[in-house]
Amino acid sequence: MAFDLVIRNGTLVTSAGRRQADLGVAGERITAVEEHLPEDAANELDATGLFVIPGVIDGHVHFREPGLEHEETWATGTRAAVHGGVTTVLDMPNTVPPTNRVERARAKLAIAEQSAVCNFGIFGLIAESLDGLEELANSGMVIGLKVFMGPTTGDLRAPDNHGLMHALAIARDADLRVAFHAEEREIIERAEAAVRASGRTDALAHLDARPVAAEVTAIDRAGKLLRETGARGHILHLSSELGLTAVEYWRSEGVDLTCEVTPHHLFLDRDVYATAAGVARVNPPIRGGRDADALREALADGRIDSVASDHAPHLAADKQRTTIWDVPSGFAGVETLLPLLLTRAVNEGWLPLERLVQTTSEAPARIWNLGSRTIAAGAVADLTILDVERVGRIQAGTMHGLNNLSPYEGTTTRGAPVATIVRGRRAA
Repeated sequence: MAFDLVIRNGTLVTSAGRRQADLGVAGERITAVEEHLPEDAANELDATGLFVIPGVIDGHVHFREPGLEHEETWATGTRAAVHGGVTTVLDMPNTVPPTNRVERARAKLAIAEQSAVCNFGIFGLIAESLDGLEELANSGMVIGLKVFMGPTTGDLRAPDNHGLMHALAIARDADLRVAFHAEEREIIERAEAAVRASGRTDALAHLDARPVAAEVTAIDRAGKLLRETGARGHILHLSSELGLTAVEYWRSEGVDLTCEVTPHHLFLDRDVYATAAGVARVNPPIRGGRDADALREALADGRIDSVASDHAPHLAADKQRTTIWDVPSGFAGVETLLPLLLTRAVNEGWLPLERLVQTTSEAPARIWNLGSRTIAAGAVADLTILDVERVGRIQAGTMHGLNNLSPYEGTTTRGAPVATIVRGRRAA
């Protein structure tokens, strides 16, 4: 059999275990996995001493196009993704205009088709008005729907409970899972008003304006409505121990509720506001301490399903404003997702590579109905090749997105992707 690509001598890793073998690719598919493949390939890649895993899926990115191309584009965002070992990205709907109608989804997909260098999917928005939602949900254009329960970039208000129940029924009937940005608007608005009234403008004020109660209340509201409608849900960027407890409660009540966590909620502490100031402003805020400890434990033991970056870049000048209330929330993350997990989880010994594969590939594929992600004959040849010993440094100036500033600036990493294969072709 002739191959377009043979990856030789690597250690192949899935959730089921590891094996050393050669891997043959023809077209977009893996066509052979054997101990030794014949030398009959147009291209070869020597993976001696390296690990080959199913392609990483970042299930939560904001590529900003259309409407905010000065912050990120599909071309620059996916370029950053493949240099970070990511083969598939799932883009959020708070662009300008938001992705809440079929014609807007079609326009966004056309841009992505023309510009993206990796696989992609997009979310549709559950907006305050449900006009056009049923058509969008049944269009085949979106991989899921998203609702913003609290104030965030774009300030896209959620429907009231009656409207949200209707939206969840539409999602259920279209067999789409609904992603929740779970922060309750009323709690945040009251807390922020009180903090602002005290005269504070420091970066830590943002954390105090978004208490854990906002996350827990929103998860409980989502859980009740999901149970009532029989729809499937997903909690984005879980940030607290009590939020995790709420997710587990609704699961115990029979609700199909998955959840994700980000590297910044896993690894950063509240002292980041002193060192990175507004660069660290993100929704929900970085809490650290006991909350981060609980999230790491839950990720390791399987109670948290997946890890995603919540890549949400802004102009450096906007992130470095003096007053925290003038700073937009979010920062770059798609290119640093995998190096941070390798550095702070795999190489620290509490997250085996097999579990990494589950959280960054197998689980997001299952959650968003993307098909199987594995390393076997017949599977799509989306692959990430890792050197778990490679030392690097996170520096905005050497990264590949349009705006790369993050609170990890200057961080030394150990472990990195060294090749990214997208549908049989090397993308980075």
